[in-house]
Amino acid sequence: MFSTTCGDESHVLTLHCGNGEMGDLPERFYDCFVAALDDASLPDDPAFRAAMQAYMRWAVDNVMAYSAIGTVVPDGLPTPRWDWDGLKT
Repeated sequence: MFSTTCGDESHVLTLHCGNGEMGDLPERFYDCFVAALDDASLPDDPAFRAAMQAYMRWAVDNVMAYSAIGTVVPDGLPTPRWDWDGLKT
């Protein structure tokens, strides 16, 4: 639903780009996401946890690639697609 109503990846990255140095915030965000899997009582299945953690690691790293002040996100980046094996190219 999000992918069809909130624009492409360029739109998502533009929401987060250009914030500059954030110290340890990206790693703390990732750690909070992983902890939230337990807080939300989501399945403790190793494959599920690995897929969720791999996605969030990629997402944080992707956002941080555009974090420098003045960064311009290219138009038209496609919305990434994921499955149990990771990012689909």
